[in-house]
Amino acid sequence: MFNMKSEPKKKLPNKKVISSAKFEAKEQFTKSALENLKTENERLVNSLKKSGEIKESKKK
Repeated sequence: MFNMKSEPKKKLPNKKVISSAKFEAKEQFTKSALENLKTENERLVNSLKKSGEIKESKKK
């Protein structure tokens, strides 16, 4: 038989706190990814405008 030592268990956060933290992390990642895509899109559009591949459309 094994010698079982009784070690105090670490107190873990409850499921709601863990889920909330995961949600916050996913939301932050999503916002960051969206900002990166917007910036990259603007950079590509500006590059294409400069090269004459696309023409600027005038907004009314």
